[in-house]
Amino acid sequence: MEMEMSMEMRRCMEDCRNCMAMCMETMMQCMNSGKMDMKMMCAFMDCMEMCQMCGNCIVRMSPMSGEMCAMCAEMCTACATMCEGMGDNPMMKRCAEMCRRCAGSCSMMAKSMKAA
Repeated sequence: MEMEMSMEMRRCMEDCRNCMAMCMETMMQCMNSGKMDMKMMCAFMDCMEMCQMCGNCIVRMSPMSGEMCAMCAEMCTACATMCEGMGDNPMMKRCAEMCRRCAGSCSMMAKSMKAA
């Protein structure tokens, strides 16, 4: 029996993909400017990897997708908080916004999968 992906699943997967790309772009800008410490690099990398794993679980319709979405929401929130603490840098602001958007999608997805 085949199961079709819902619009909510597709949106969450897309937000994960976009968040991963935004974190990569932001991390590279920080590295190129010389304004990167290990804590920042780890936060970006953790967020990118979690977003990728979460998106992959959704595509596979893994039974662990709900748990992955919950963890991804937590990781994206932590990355957003870090970015927001970096002042008025426009790139950091965009990254924080994307991380918050992804955290919201993943949080909703985790709740809906838990209820199912």
